[in-house]
Amino acid sequence: MVLMAKVQALIAGIDDPKVRVDVAATIKMLADLYMHGKISEDDLRNDLTDVVMSVLSVTMSDLLHEDIRDRAEIIVDDLVQAIKIEGLRIRLLSGARSKGLL
Repeated sequence: MVLMAKVQALIAGIDDPKVRVDVAATIKMLADLYMHGKISEDDLRNDLTDVVMSVLSVTMSDLLHEDIRDRAEIIVDDLVQAIKIEGLRIRLLSGARSKGLL
């Protein structure tokens, strides 16, 4: 749930509902790929940086490119951390279920 809250905060400044959904779906897809071992953390960070910088370029068009990159790095770090926590939660739940604890 933390991940989706961070995504919602990122897309809050986008007016077009289709674009909001596309951005959220893209981030969710990247998270799923990472959690299933299909992409590395570096690939995840690179792809998230592209997405986040695109969003910030639209929502904060008055900022310089360097400022957008700095903000994007902070947001990407937060998203990666949230994705790792979400992955850990899923693995723990899955393990507990397989052991009959849930």
